[in-house]
Amino acid sequence: MLGTVSAIEDAMRRGPLGHRRALVGLGARAAEFVGWLYRDAGLLPAASYWQDRAEQWAQEAGDLPLQGYILLKKSQLAWDERDGARMLTLSQAVQDGPWTLPASVRAEAAQQEARGHALTTRDLAAVERKLNEARDLLAASAHDHGEQEMSQHYSPALLMLQTALCYTAAGQPGRALAIFQRELRPAAFSLRDYGYFRALMAGVLADLGEPDEAANVGAQALGIARITGSLRTWTEVSRTVHALTPWVARPSVRDLKDATVTASLPLAAAHRPSPPLYG
Repeated sequence: MLGTVSAIEDAMRRGPLGHRRALVGLGARAAEFVGWLYRDAGLLPAASYWQDRAEQWAQEAGDLPLQGYILLKKSQLAWDERDGARMLTLSQAVQDGPWTLPASVRAEAAQQEARGHALTTRDLAAVERKLNEARDLLAASAHDHGEQEMSQHYSPALLMLQTALCYTAAGQPGRALAIFQRELRPAAFSLRDYGYFRALMAGVLADLGEPDEAANVGAQALGIARITGSLRTWTEVSRTVHALTPWVARPSVRDLKDATVTASLPLAAAHRPSPPLYG
């Protein structure tokens, strides 16, 4: 992908001037995808760099919807860093900006705002209000035919799991676990996403004082992380290991801790960072 972005940049410089704006728009979409790849690789500074690059190119291209969509991606990165305040204001900016976005994108932005409220204030009324808005928008998205390439991944199943994350952040792990147990099914998600959400489910089990079950679910997530090469999933399993510190003498917890250390080496080697600037 870095090579693709480099080729697009070269075409921007050498191609006909009349084609530049279209190429800049293409570069913005490619840079946004590179940012997602770095995010999944656990290289958050590089992910942030490429999101900024994508936003700048989207502005140059005059692509208002893409600018709003990139702000949504930035709010997702803020979640990885557990920066609730930034997540909150970015998701609000997505909803308030001067662009027209598909209903499914607005649904995810509303859900992101709910999670931002949960992380910062634990205001359950505000969380529920934004989650209800997200559900209504996603239901309406079945009739929305604009810019669908931005939001094909967003589904009721994904919204339900994100709802579980809202409840977790709001101090309601029991409600979160009930959703994970009901909604998290391999057939509903890609293997990468399934492993990521299993890692988050393990953290909820740890919060509820279920160390053996948390360790078992975390081990499953770690096995998937090895297959998919997702350092983001490994990071969430590591959070679970930290939460399980009071039970570190238990064999299941000790085994998960050892497996997490062992797994980090090949995963990190597979994601050696490339220079942010390419070409």
